[in-house]
Amino acid sequence: MNSRLLTSVAAFAFTGGATIFADISAAQTPKMGGGYKDVIAIPVDDPSVKAIAGALFKPEGAGPFPAVVYIPQCGGLSFPPELPMEKIVVDSLLSKGIATLIVDPFTPRGETEGVCPKLNNDSFVQYMTRGGNDAVAAVKAVKAMPGIDPSKVFLQGYSYGAIASLFATDTKTPGAHDTRIAGLIAYFPYCYDNVDPSVPTLVLIGEKDDWTPAANCQAVKGKANFEVVVYPGATHAFTVKQYNVEYLGHHMTYDEKATKDAQARADAFIAEHVK
Repeated sequence: MNSRLLTSVAAFAFTGGATIFADISAAQTPKMGGGYKDVIAIPVDDPSVKAIAGALFKPEGAGPFPAVVYIPQCGGLSFPPELPMEKIVVDSLLSKGIATLIVDPFTPRGETEGVCPKLNNDSFVQYMTRGGNDAVAAVKAVKAMPGIDPSKVFLQGYSYGAIASLFATDTKTPGAHDTRIAGLIAYFPYCYDNVDPSVPTLVLIGEKDDWTPAANCQAVKGKANFEVVVYPGATHAFTVKQYNVEYLGHHMTYDEKATKDAQARADAFIAEHVK
């Protein structure tokens, strides 16, 4: 990914956004990866599919609860290393009285193995616009759910999911937007040219990330609501326990110290913005 994306983001013409449809019957409930049960249909404005899938985990009690909308990496929910990370996030948030909506934007579209090999400079804006629209749709859906505090809904994305979430909150990018999101936690995103988040944003990224370079995020200046934490020696996807791999030409290794610090910072970020 390179500076060509500045032109791409500015020039790409994409209309539409997230719309809550009146009803999606049980027969139309989309398939969801990762073995999740009690799947929720998240209506989207997409000619290829009526809805993407979600699974809601809510603390005991009546609420209303803050909520985190979790947007996964480009490999999707059925990629085995993804599932343990999701469980850690869900369990941690539930212990703090926070609901989590796990979102699957891929399986309902027949992309059971995600879209990683399809992402390149030419397809970047198209996929991230779609991802941003999906993120806004998921936020809109969870805000309407019983027991959720609509003023305290956060986005938390990883790689693809983090970039899609940046698109969802950057009013200059194509597609749908939501500036009433309580905050965004972006794990190892690609900070495209002129990224301008409209909500409080925390970026957590590795110094040795050779897929979404930390330097791009560090170069974002003059944004009062944009904080970047760079972990020395950490690679892309440093939070995934099973990783010590080369994938599509990129090196990824789990970093326990960075992961624990990132979790603590994410927790503090949410606590600060639910006051």
